[in-house]
Amino acid sequence: MSIKHIRWLHEELEQWREEGLISEEQSRQLQAKYGFIPKAGPSWMRLITVLGGAALILLGIILLFAGYWYGFSPNGRFDWALVILLLAIAIVGGGVWKSKPASMIAEAITVIYMGILTTSTLLVADTYYTGEHMGLYVLIILCCSLPIIYILDSALGMILYLIGVLGWSFSNHPLNAWVGPAAVGGLLLVAVPYYIRRFGNYQQVKDPLLVSVSWAFVGAIFGEVFFTLSTYEPQMNLFFISVLGAVTYGLGTLEKKITLLALPCKGIGAIALLYTIVEGTYISTWIRIGESTMTWWLWLCMLVSLGVAFLVLRRLLLAKRVESAIGMIPFVIFGCYIVTVSGATSILTSILFNAYIFVAALGTFIRGTLVKKVSFLNSSILTLIAMFGARFFDPSFTFVERGVSFLVLGIIVLVVNALYLWRKRKQRAKVNQRVRQARQNTVEMMEVEPAMEEYALSEETKVVESEKTVKEEER
Repeated sequence: MSIKHIRWLHEELEQWREEGLISEEQSRQLQAKYGFIPKAGPSWMRLITVLGGAALILLGIILLFAGYWYGFSPNGRFDWALVILLLAIAIVGGGVWKSKPASMIAEAITVIYMGILTTSTLLVADTYYTGEHMGLYVLIILCCSLPIIYILDSALGMILYLIGVLGWSFSNHPLNAWVGPAAVGGLLLVAVPYYIRRFGNYQQVKDPLLVSVSWAFVGAIFGEVFFTLSTYEPQMNLFFISVLGAVTYGLGTLEKKITLLALPCKGIGAIALLYTIVEGTYISTWIRIGESTMTWWLWLCMLVSLGVAFLVLRRLLLAKRVESAIGMIPFVIFGCYIVTVSGATSILTSILFNAYIFVAALGTFIRGTLVKKVSFLNSSILTLIAMFGARFFDPSFTFVERGVSFLVLGIIVLVVNALYLWRKRKQRAKVNQRVRQARQNTVEMMEVEPAMEEYALSEETKVVESEKTVKEEER
């Protein structure tokens, strides 16, 4: 029993005893069984409150320094940055000395260290005007934070680290020109041992933060793929992101036993597929693909990727999952690539792609209606919103065409919600009718039982009286 429940039980025992629900002996037995209220560490809410107070103090100090910052000489500003950095090192030293790895205190110390390290790095960059090389600053912060994350076994620190890697993937700073995607892949690789170790410990002790780490890790992998494609082969972004999204989503749907990875894979995979839907609806996307040159090894990579996607699609079809429509997206995009390269107009390719998305969303909606599964209905509506919502940013559509698209989408959403509410109201009325019948039957039984008892009592009285009469006659 948790500490919260034990505390609640001890508070209620006295009231139960006074109300006569339990006896004095039962109260003592329960107190002896569940024992003392164990000492608990600070809760997450209290820890967040303390961190919030510390952040406010730190913000106040920063604002005070900001008022006089440029009044110091460059060397003076550099000295203050070093003092801040030494404060971060002192905090980490105390944490390594006193705190237990993976504890809440270790998590808080890691977050504070990364925040102070970031502040110190940016102050030094501002002092000596090193330029807008934000990627370089992020690389320094990540490399200096990783050893502390491993030493203190901090999940929050690893989440911030992976978010930094993901943010760097989508940055467009000059650092990318001479480091490129290889650095992002290296930063992910050095984080893999941490995840493997924490995942192994998860089998014995449940770790609520590991799910968030899984989300960040899967997202960072997608960021690395996107970064690589955008750097070397931007015209292949749509296809390979669709393959990776469909495979990830399919595995998250099929592998229910690995609950730690199922939800992150489904969530990140769904986001990637929404990206492909939005990007594929643009006519400009197919214009860019039609104007690009794709070598033979790119087509070979596409075929190999389709083979992997086919294995996942086959498992979805064998399981009779409606998600097989999602698994078909890479094959549809591959067909659109062939049509575009063969000389078809970009408008025709966009129409074919939109037609498939609309049919797949309609099929998912019908399936969700038949099996009464709200998640299917929501996914189909979300797909339509992504497809029609992309029209707002499509320069090839006029304002009239955009207006018609949004009107159609709004009508579809309202009709679907009206049908859902009507069915929900009908289901509620049916359940309430069963409850009323059950209550009525209960009342009737309560009325019949006294009459039956009176009848049985009268019959028993008659039998007793008849026995007395017989005995008197015998006398």
